[in-house]
Amino acid sequence: MIRNSLLNRLASLANALKQLIRKMVPVCPVKLLGGLFKRQTKSHPLESVLNAKTPPSEDNPLLQDLLDDLQANILKGHGRNFARHIFLRFKPGSQLDARIWIAELAKHNLTSAKQQSQQARSYRSLGFDGGIFAHLALSNDGYEYLGVPAEKRPVPTNPQKRGDEIGYTNVFADGMKSRQDDLLDPPVDTWDSGYQQAIHALIILASDNERSLDRAEGNLIQSVEPIAEVCAREVGKVLYREFQLESGAQTLPVEHFGNVDGLSQPCFFAEQLECGKRNFDSAAHLSLVLVQDPMGNDQNSFGSFLAFRKLEQNVKGFDATLEALANEIGMSKSLASAMAIGRFQDGTPVVESDKDGKGPGNNTFNFSDDRGGLRCPFQSHIRKTNPRGESVSDNAGLDKTLEQERGHRIARRGITYGGNLSDFNNPESLPEKGVGLLFMCYQSDPVEQFEFIQRRWSNNPYFVKPMLEKDSNYDVTGLDPLVGQKHPTAKGAAKAPANWPIAWDRPTRKVKTELSGFITMKGGEYFFSPSLSGLRSLANTDT
Repeated sequence: MIRNSLLNRLASLANALKQLIRKMVPVCPVKLLGGLFKRQTKSHPLESVLNAKTPPSEDNPLLQDLLDDLQANILKGHGRNFARHIFLRFKPGSQLDARIWIAELAKHNLTSAKQQSQQARSYRSLGFDGGIFAHLALSNDGYEYLGVPAEKRPVPTNPQKRGDEIGYTNVFADGMKSRQDDLLDPPVDTWDSGYQQAIHALIILASDNERSLDRAEGNLIQSVEPIAEVCAREVGKVLYREFQLESGAQTLPVEHFGNVDGLSQPCFFAEQLECGKRNFDSAAHLSLVLVQDPMGNDQNSFGSFLAFRKLEQNVKGFDATLEALANEIGMSKSLASAMAIGRFQDGTPVVESDKDGKGPGNNTFNFSDDRGGLRCPFQSHIRKTNPRGESVSDNAGLDKTLEQERGHRIARRGITYGGNLSDFNNPESLPEKGVGLLFMCYQSDPVEQFEFIQRRWSNNPYFVKPMLEKDSNYDVTGLDPLVGQKHPTAKGAAKAPANWPIAWDRPTRKVKTELSGFITMKGGEYFFSPSLSGLRSLANTDT
């Protein structure tokens, strides 16, 4: 009795104290006193898990707090067929309201990595729709607007301790507009208007139910309208195409040129790894994409840097030039396409076969049996952007170890925009603009990963075959025929690849047809996707 009476008195006292706090501090009292209620720092180190040679299981107990605080879409794609990308610029004088709005969004609406995993399992076992996926990322301008101090902002990891030799800098702090000369991007005044000015935040909504997605987007825009303007809005939709494979008909996601997309991703969990013999291992450290979030609760709080680029595709021009290239070389258009991409349109690696039909099942191949680039040309898109050990060399500017090369990989999360897949049986109807890819990728360091791939590989006319090596088949490799960008004004700038095999596994010849320049960057920015606890902490005006 005495004990119960004492407990009741203590409970009444606690309730009175809570009411007093609410009267004194009317806005988010729990958030403002969040420091008193933080989770205790875990005694176990995460370092060994983040950098494990073998990816951990998704159910690893050491990862559960991390996954509960990490936003979805970073370690695995959200997997929905429809998406909305909403770019926000907060209005002057709305800083406090913007902080509270973001914190409430993080508390009630944003999807965690753990939720994403649970939703995926429910879908696989019971067929339940995962519902609305929501994700928020901030630009450096966004951090600046919200008043987040420098010590609370994320910093790229610089894993190779780079310096001036490749012009290393914190490109997240600088913003993508400042990188025009380095990335050889088009002038900012040619970008879509919404991307030419400062962008503070990107919100990604996605669903398999387009009507539900429209309602969610409408509700979100209505809620943020008093404090922000929508400076750009992009509608994403996964395109599908049926292929006749040796194993039977299969429907696969493709991009607007008609090629299977999203292959050869780094795998962060043991459950994702392919079984059997591996010439190239897709396993990746979690630290490849994860960065400690200084605004987060504790050592389990991580985020990731997000590079976004709107890439417009000239489908008609690419298709016509591809046919001209095939005619000039004297091979089928299908094989010419496979040599430009590195895969047939159904995903069959051209380094392994001169015909399609096998599909995208094998992603563990490398180029060790094609040293001369006669099956899969050096300039092919997949050989340029993922050389699978081929760039390891003592030559200046190249990686010294396979681990360094693998450290440039990115977690790609793009989705197509601009309507349905074109009818390739009617070349005159193919679009020249208005369709393309909303390219997104996560990484721990944009210079070391996205920018390295674009600058040092795709835009480099001597890569894959380095300048210091001589080869009778290749004097200069040329640009990546898909995403390679040449300098807009410099004389003698990198050109389209000119050396193409006359047939599969046969010597090359020079051609006049220039297969490049059919993808145009229309705008972009660097963002950081913070931890959920970091976003919730914005309601604390003392942060």
